[in-house]
Amino acid sequence: MKLPGRRTIRGLPALLAVVLLAGCATQPPFQDLPAGGSDADTGQIVIDDIWVNGPDGVSAGADAPLQLTMTNESTTTGDALVGVSTPVAERAMLERDGHPVARIDIPAASQIDLEWRTGVDLQGFRRSLTPGQWFPVTLRFGRAAPVTVLVTVGPLASPRPSPTASAR
Repeated sequence: MKLPGRRTIRGLPALLAVVLLAGCATQPPFQDLPAGGSDADTGQIVIDDIWVNGPDGVSAGADAPLQLTMTNESTTTGDALVGVSTPVAERAMLERDGHPVARIDIPAASQIDLEWRTGVDLQGFRRSLTPGQWFPVTLRFGRAAPVTVLVTVGPLASPRPSPTASAR
């Protein structure tokens, strides 16, 4: 006895495979993986997944956002990001909702997610950088000690340099 629609069911896996493979062909060579950025901490402040959004690199003179998440592990004392500097950019602008600010508050026991929205804009890159290049960025806080971390130009999935390699 032949069941109706059996031929359609038999062809369904092949159709799904074609659709899935066609979708894979359009994927970029790198993926923006949130877990791919650098991590650091300075006592009570933990920096997660810091990277520069530059999937095609960053041209000399251009601006690019610095993506990061900051967590204040103190349950009683707030802090604030008060400055950012790097030798590869003229300046860093702290921003909230597209407007310059003097500080980005990090209340006690809270997390500030600046990974997918503006917060820090590196302006006036002194030289062009390609995806995968690493450079130092120093974050300064109101209370916590400053921290310097190696940051990569995204897209992410670029291997971190060995500890013996020098930052350019």
